[in-house]
Amino acid sequence: MRFPTLLSLLSLTPSLGSTSPLSPRQVDSAQVYKFSGSPAWAEGIAARANGQLLVTFFDKGEIWGVNPSTKAASKLATFGNATCSAGIAEISPDVFAVVAGQFSFSGGNKVGSWGIWKVDLTGATATASLLNNVPEAGMFNGLTAFSNDTILIGDALKGAVYRMNVNTGEYSVAISDTATMAPPANAAIPMGIDGLRYANGTVWFTNVSKNTLHTVKVDATGNATSAIATVWSDMMADDLHVGPDGSAYIATGSNNKIQKVAPDGMVSAAATVSGSTAVTMGRTEADKNTLYIATSSGLIASAQL
Repeated sequence: MRFPTLLSLLSLTPSLGSTSPLSPRQVDSAQVYKFSGSPAWAEGIAARANGQLLVTFFDKGEIWGVNPSTKAASKLATFGNATCSAGIAEISPDVFAVVAGQFSFSGGNKVGSWGIWKVDLTGATATASLLNNVPEAGMFNGLTAFSNDTILIGDALKGAVYRMNVNTGEYSVAISDTATMAPPANAAIPMGIDGLRYANGTVWFTNVSKNTLHTVKVDATGNATSAIATVWSDMMADDLHVGPDGSAYIATGSNNKIQKVAPDGMVSAAATVSGSTAVTMGRTEADKNTLYIATSSGLIASAQL
């Protein structure tokens, strides 16, 4: 998530310091589709097995489909009275969990409005159903698949990670760490943990207001089994994706690039794109080496790895 009120601050964010090894390789991105009007603020992105993309919006409680081949888009579902949608992850073949709640730039965040929806794309038309509301949540944003029956959800306001059973809707707090997950007291917008991804026993997460990227080892229930490690602390980091080889790709907002963290810790710029909010990878044989990128301007872009 990247806010207009933070643009001037984020444009001054320095590049990675000398403590992080850098590689100069990166590629330009190309337009896949451009949203305009409403919705326009693309916030989350996921790839389907059939090659199509799913996009959520910070300025609308909706999910849209984008076809990279035909360059066409269509609305698939609306999430009740939500005014905002965010993190998205596949929880079973062509069934996705989506964060939705009430937030607007004019009215702010409504604590207690956040919940998780299921979007089922296995039929002729998409269907959306509420999995569960979480009244005690401050502001959900990031979401990741964790196990066959569990997702993890980031509470950007309270600085915590919830786990939720995708069959029953039962939930509890898995990890809470104010130092790395909560927003700073002087944050222009009170948001901390943003991007959230689980892969190979590790949870990756960003703090959008502290310009940090972190990892933590977890057990089979989602509880932390290690200290939280900091990958970087000097570049804006939004949503992220972890690829099959363990490399992480991070959207960096007004830093205008997608950063890659290789399994050996090498950090490099993988692609150039303005205002990135989220990133994913293609899942078909034709696009398995393609990054798809959502942006706050409504542009959906692609970049070849």
